[in-house]
Amino acid sequence: MVISLVNLKERPVLNSMYIPTPTFPEPRSFDLTTLMFWIKRTPECIGVLNRLANDIVTGIYFTAIESLKKPGRPSEKQSQDKIDKANRFAKKENIKAKIKAGVIDWAATGDEYIWKGKITDNMIKESALKHYKDYGIELKEIDTKQFFDEDFSGISSIEIVPSTMAGILHDQTKITKYVQTDGTRPGILREFTPDEIIHGKFMEMDGRVYGYSPMEASYISIRTIDAIEDYGYNFFRNGAKLDRLWKYQGIPSADYWKKLQEDVKQYVSIKKAHGHLFIAGAEKVETETLNEITSEMEYRQLAIHSVGKIIFAFNMPADTASALLGKDIKQSAGGSDIEDAGYNRNIERAQEYQENLWNSQLWVPHFGVEMHFIRTFKQDQIRQIQYMGQALPVAEFFHRNKFPLKDEFYFELLQIDKSFLKEGTITWA
Repeated sequence: MVISLVNLKERPVLNSMYIPTPTFPEPRSFDLTTLMFWIKRTPECIGVLNRLANDIVTGIYFTAIESLKKPGRPSEKQSQDKIDKANRFAKKENIKAKIKAGVIDWAATGDEYIWKGKITDNMIKESALKHYKDYGIELKEIDTKQFFDEDFSGISSIEIVPSTMAGILHDQTKITKYVQTDGTRPGILREFTPDEIIHGKFMEMDGRVYGYSPMEASYISIRTIDAIEDYGYNFFRNGAKLDRLWKYQGIPSADYWKKLQEDVKQYVSIKKAHGHLFIAGAEKVETETLNEITSEMEYRQLAIHSVGKIIFAFNMPADTASALLGKDIKQSAGGSDIEDAGYNRNIERAQEYQENLWNSQLWVPHFGVEMHFIRTFKQDQIRQIQYMGQALPVAEFFHRNKFPLKDEFYFELLQIDKSFLKEGTITWA
């Protein structure tokens, strides 16, 4: 028996003060149900999430990868068969919509969970044996391949597990299970193995098993925005009337005082906001407001500051919220271009993360292909062309001076994917 030296060493432990049980998964630092409730009722948050998801999840395409069992690139027909198989599965599962749903969860709560509906040989054998037994046929061995069509990859479907319903079990060093609460049966947890779940984290922070989202850090800002909007809604719902103080001189009777109150109530009502009020019976009647409101919307600067903090937490350019912030956006010359370039780089990093996540756990092991997002930013194309212009003279210099370099070096230098090359080696002019 060979014992791995890694197993003899102590592994680092996860940052947790609790040991989860089968019925109580690792607790989160924040209640996601509460966070999601306030996110969903805040248009600014929905706008940020929708913008991120649309920018990250662009069009997708597949490229075949080299088989680990057979050296060299697969033939063109084999490669196309793999790509066609992946495209059929992606179309059947509406994969782009599910990736976008996962990205929204990922950005909103810090975690995304994708369930892979796997069908194993044992499941097929058990079902087949039961089927044959019903007809009085007993078999000792079954070739499961006869039950699969050509497109079978071991994956039957892909589904999103809402992060607000998901939990994680661990043994202090690694994740052992994922669980989902059952809304129809309180207290019942559905269990999934790590092989069944694709788990993505928006941010790795403090060694936790869960991810972290800027939305959690922006919770106070989100509540502030909602409180200001609720205040404005109730103010206008009540007729947009300021509180007033009514003063009169003289000694009117109780009947007159009661009549005055009724008249004032009618005067300040929403339906009669522009009516007239006639008062008699007192020597003098005065009124004054108890609070003032400026020409600008009350608390507008605080609302703008709160929206700006949410945008900044996601590293989005300020002009993203220009429709909300308006003239309050003040940028230096060229500042917008710099912010846009930085935002585009962040989007590209997010696309790379999602590609690696899906490729490593779904497309490569089950379909033999890699998924790629189409890079839609013109700045990326311009930067790539500029890089190629600088890399070509370097490649020519190495070749002219007969540097003993492999073709792979030039593939890497020029950033050319091997899947786009024909069979053979580089032929220099």
